[in-house]
Amino acid sequence: MFALYRKLIASSIRAQMQYKINFLTSAATTGMIMVLDFVVLSAILYRFHDMIGWNLYEVGILYGISSSAISLYRLVAPEIHEFERYVMQGELDQLLIRPVSPLLLLLTRNLDLSRIGGVVQGLAVLAVSLSGMLLQGESTALLLLFVPVAILSGGVIYFSIGLSTAAACFWLQQSKDLQTFTIYAPANASNYPIALYPSWLKWLFFSAIPIAYMNYVPMLYLLGKGGTWFYPLLTPLVAGVALGCAISFWRWGIRHYHSTGS
Repeated sequence: MFALYRKLIASSIRAQMQYKINFLTSAATTGMIMVLDFVVLSAILYRFHDMIGWNLYEVGILYGISSSAISLYRLVAPEIHEFERYVMQGELDQLLIRPVSPLLLLLTRNLDLSRIGGVVQGLAVLAVSLSGMLLQGESTALLLLFVPVAILSGGVIYFSIGLSTAAACFWLQQSKDLQTFTIYAPANASNYPIALYPSWLKWLFFSAIPIAYMNYVPMLYLLGKGGTWFYPLLTPLVAGVALGCAISFWRWGIRHYHSTGS
């Protein structure tokens, strides 16, 4: 299965790299758009110095992890993100008759290489933030070790949310509006400390849409803002649980799928 995935992904990359200028332009544009978001955030924090006890560098770590993670999800799973058209236009029927998992086919049909710009931008914000903390005399060794875990786990969490949202199409047929509440709004919210939000929204980010575990919860301990030693361990654990639940929901949806022609 992995060998098949590798071959299909390699084929997708070769096809897209036929247009190198388009790739470079798209990646740069994506990165610059996300840079502007952080510039606005930096201007706000520069004026008010901190955000409920989180300074610019600490918020930058939250932002960098979230930005890299969602860009990683959009990089490897663009067809999951655009799954609505497969249901509405009947394209899913073509995948179901093939002797390969439809989820595997969706994950290998395309890669959104322009999202590399978002990953690079997130890593750049993390580098600047960690350097700033180091200049302030704070230890960053544990943060450096944990950041790759947070980004990969965050990518899995976003993928799980995206896959669950896509699976909802089996009943709703459309998912664009739903993505606003399950992906776009939570992704923006995760750029800031979760403590900013009202209780009902915090409950949502700790349960059905578990973005709090991607960066906020582990950083409470790693930045000395409370919590205990096992908080960072919750990040990969929650990512694994979220992925398992999403795949189960997806399989349930596949079993209940009715073609657009029926």
